[in-house]
Amino acid sequence: MTVKNKARTSPDVRSAEAALNKLLSAIIAHDAARDREACGPIKATVFRFVSLDDAALAQAAFDDLVRDPIRHSLRQGVKRIGRELHRLGGLDAMSAAIDRVADMDPRHAGRRGSIMDSAWDGIGDGSARWWS
Repeated sequence: MTVKNKARTSPDVRSAEAALNKLLSAIIAHDAARDREACGPIKATVFRFVSLDDAALAQAAFDDLVRDPIRHSLRQGVKRIGRELHRLGGLDAMSAAIDRVADMDPRHAGRRGSIMDSAWDGIGDGSARWWS
């Protein structure tokens, strides 16, 4: 039995995929509500210039969290589940999960796959690292 087959039958992977499905549905609903709010009066776009030092990156991450804590938290949940899928079955488990979970909502399959792919960027190590 290969790792990929184990990942397909593992109760932990199925639980992770069910949680991903809920998180992705919440992300899409939250983003849609945020986009509807943005249809009000035109607001100026705030541009930030960020240096690449650790303090500036940490501040930028904190600013994103404070600006929209729900969005940030939901996406961190997707990232955490990606790490767990990697632990359970490596890149095969992650790849299979993206396909299965994206297809749980055919209308938003592309968006769901993109959210997972972006959130999982860098998970793993060496040649077994997820790159988006």
